Amino acid sequence: MDEQDTYEQPTAAADALAAERRLGPWARTFRSKRSRLVTKHNASRLYLYANGAVVTGPDGFRAAYDWATVRVLRYTSTRNGVPWDARYTLLDPHGAGVNIGPGLRVFLKEDKRSLGITSVVQGALFLWPNVWGEHIMQAVTRAQLPGALATIESGGTVDFGAYKVDRQRLSGRKHSAPWSEITDISSYSGTLIFNGSLKRTTVDSADYQNIANPDLFLHLCRRYKA
Repeated sequence: MDEQDTYEQPTAAADALAAERRLGPWARTFRSKRSRLVTKHNASRLYLYANGAVVTGPDGFRAAYDWATVRVLRYTSTRNGVPWDARYTLLDPHGAGVNIGPGLRVFLKEDKRSLGITSVVQGALFLWPNVWGEHIMQAVTRAQLPGALATIESGGTVDFGAYKVDRQRLSGRKHSAPWSEITDISSYSGTLIFNGSLKRTTVDSADYQNIANPDLFLHLCRRYKA
């Protein structure tokens, strides 16, 4: 696949759904990795628009996601301890999601409950996941950061699944800490760790894969931590 392949025009049905959801002008298209043995996803597409995305799949499946409301989960598999493939889950405001990209993502009951997941469709392995994956994460942060800051500064809380953020503190599923006690954010084997001045863990550690909109979450953490 070369870059010109990403300019395949959307289908009329995809464009109609994008127009209905006010996703703005179309930008690029990403095709599924073709297979001669399992062909059901060969016609699947990921269409990126200015304000969101449309995902298509077998049996007429189509779903639209607005950057301003979507929640994105990123699961990275490893090979020999090195990050390898990234699989993304896009969740609409009602908790309906689709898994796209390489790798395999399985949700535990506790994860579904904390993230409000009601259903997940197994989507295609779209080519160039590093390109569209980073695009999606950054687009979501740009669209949702102003609203998240406004909520926090007005005394509200923003829920990221594994963590909740407000003006005073960061809260995990079991423990919380004031921002004044959090001086360092690090990761180890896909787990986020929040340390204080004495290198003591201050808040629950959680897997990066269980944080909705992790790029936005980390942006807020770096803004508010000591």
